[in-house]
Amino acid sequence: MEASDCAKDDPDDETAVLAFKVLSEEQTKKLLTLEVEDMQKELCEIFKLKNYSTDLQEASTLDYYTGAVWWGKEQGLNPQQLSGLFTVVYNLFENVKEQHMNKVDNLKEFKAVMMGIEPEYPDVKSAGLDFFSVAQAKAIAQYINTSLFQHYNLYQFMFTHTQAEEIIGTDLSIEVAKPSTLPFPPPLHEGVQDDMYASFIATPPPTPPPVEGAEDTKSDQETPKEDEPTVPDIDAFNDLTVDDVREVIESVAKEMLGGLQNDLAAKLREKENNIIQRINKIHKVAE
Repeated sequence: MEASDCAKDDPDDETAVLAFKVLSEEQTKKLLTLEVEDMQKELCEIFKLKNYSTDLQEASTLDYYTGAVWWGKEQGLNPQQLSGLFTVVYNLFENVKEQHMNKVDNLKEFKAVMMGIEPEYPDVKSAGLDFFSVAQAKAIAQYINTSLFQHYNLYQFMFTHTQAEEIIGTDLSIEVAKPSTLPFPPPLHEGVQDDMYASFIATPPPTPPPVEGAEDTKSDQETPKEDEPTVPDIDAFNDLTVDDVREVIESVAKEMLGGLQNDLAAKLREKENNIIQRINKIHKVAE
């Protein structure tokens, strides 16, 4: 007889069925159709785990629930079996999280839940998981042992200690562009010195507007005063003749080139004497 038939015939069995106690039938069917990332988001909404990205306890809870549902999906469980599995996982995890139950007592709770699955013992009342086969029950026991009880001390420590808050800050330095009124500097490969840039490349400052009365003052300064005597322009070269110019040029040339001529003449005489001495030596050797 199936679990649904037992639930209809015996009201005590109906209350003992662990399927759809935590997850409803609609939620279970929807979870079976999702991938792991979407499944995690759905469980986060169901159990209101909004701070899982910063709270370690919520993050571990969401991770454990997601792992259990995904494992059940990989085992090919139907919605009733998956919901029953999640009820067991949820109750055992809540014993650690909320009641801080020790490992031995929680193992006893798990043993009591798994009783009644074996058909060889009809006198043992089912705890509400009789829709599982013996092979499935062994796989569930192995999974819960490796996922929960092997890490039991770690879960106990996490749920009994307050998480330390860490404030992480980052300093950012932002460079603001120069005003549009200033020209941008040239690229580095075209860079020049500051004085060269300021003298020949930089845009000159705008010419200030003329001040009222400045033109009148300037015109007054440019107008010669009547009282000042005018100085006639005198050209000193107008009265010079060609002979005078030639005489001036010859005198300047003698002053500048006279010493040079004497030096050249002295060097020529010295070379001439050296050559004569060499010739005399040659004649003496020949004799």
